[in-house]
Amino acid sequence: MKFTDMDMLQDYEKDARMAVIAYNLIKTEIVDSDLRKLIGDMGIAASKSQEKFADLIIRKGDRP
Repeated sequence: MKFTDMDMLQDYEKDARMAVIAYNLIKTEIVDSDLRKLIGDMGIAASKSQEKFADLIIRKGDRP
């Protein structure tokens, strides 16, 4: 199977979107405030990455 550049962009965007969901779910189970903040920061970073890739995909004429 041959992947195009768009396939790779869409796959990364999907993985980043799933990471945002996972980090937010995990954060709700954490009691330690320092760890909770760290996981929250990771969720924010994943969200920013997902947004950048979704915007790039849209600019290239496709949809995430």
